[in-house]
Amino acid sequence: METLDLTNSEFWESPSVEVLVNPRDRDAAEEASLLQHWVQHQPVLRAHILFRTSGSTGRGKWVALAKNGILASARAVNDLLVVSTADRWLQTLPLFHVGGLGIAARAYLSDSQLISYEGKWDAATCHRVLCSGKITLTSFVPTQLADMVKQALPAPPSLRVVMIGGGKLDDELYRQAIELKWPIRETYGMTETSSQIATSQADTRDLEMLSCWQVQTDDQGRIQISGQPLLTAYVGINQGGQCFMEDPKKNDWWTSNDLGEVSVDHLVIKGRVDRCIKILGELVNLTDVENTLAEIFHQINKGHVNFAVVALEDKRAGYRLILCLESEVCFSDLLDLHNSCCHPLHRIEKVVSFTVLPLTGIGKISYALLKEKLVSRGC
Repeated sequence: METLDLTNSEFWESPSVEVLVNPRDRDAAEEASLLQHWVQHQPVLRAHILFRTSGSTGRGKWVALAKNGILASARAVNDLLVVSTADRWLQTLPLFHVGGLGIAARAYLSDSQLISYEGKWDAATCHRVLCSGKITLTSFVPTQLADMVKQALPAPPSLRVVMIGGGKLDDELYRQAIELKWPIRETYGMTETSSQIATSQADTRDLEMLSCWQVQTDDQGRIQISGQPLLTAYVGINQGGQCFMEDPKKNDWWTSNDLGEVSVDHLVIKGRVDRCIKILGELVNLTDVENTLAEIFHQINKGHVNFAVVALEDKRAGYRLILCLESEVCFSDLLDLHNSCCHPLHRIEKVVSFTVLPLTGIGKISYALLKEKLVSRGC
């Protein structure tokens, strides 16, 4: 699908169903070809778009979003950022991801110019496009921002907002980006919510909920969401090759796997349910372990390093923790420092170096693939 199709009313007002897929994902492409005909005959899916979730902690699935829901989300973001016809967007995320399509939806509603970044991702090339195109608004995933910082590329003078989504922004990376004058707005969202749920204001990292949402937590601390941009259903193909659809909402509320705290109009993210494990019978949040390690990286002046903590099954303790680094160097001093001061159940058993950590299509670390690689290495 060309970007031009998304900046006119014909696409957004059409009752057709679109199945967007990463062309490099062969399994997803095969699923999409099977779903494409079936979804056109489901009345509830008229004027919908299907996205395959990134599946950072497991297998992906298809999410059906109404076009008017996507536009409702885009309208709330535009209102927050005070977007006008004078703005110029740079499309830096793929259209098969809801974050990428969201950029096009915001440009369409505001009648602002949309410029596409073409070709393989390269920070220096993207920076030149930002500057030459006098771009005012764009979105990055943390990996893209890290690439800019690594090359010490300053924010272009025309850029007034760069939204960061698709994963938590490392504290040290945030500090370095601010020094380079990048106008960061951190965001929290997911495919099921047509992009953003909450976004930080300028000069703060506090997440403020968008006007289109109601947010609460259940008795387990899981974030629950209700609002027009929420998914209509999950769509998939069963083992027998039959297409199916299921609505995961209850009374118009959807329960996520994210843990958080809600305070008036603000949201604090605490991690994910599926990133919580039990070691020796006690609950351990792997996000907390990663946050501690990020602080230690900063203390020993290692700068920004891509890493992840993976839990592998252990017969005695339940799980054991492995630190995976995107580096040819194994930081033994990091391991020693962490294990000497951390909670006893947060101790890292070993460090494993990778040339590149496996990523999902949108640039998140794929914990599922990483775990497979560790097992194949005999860890």
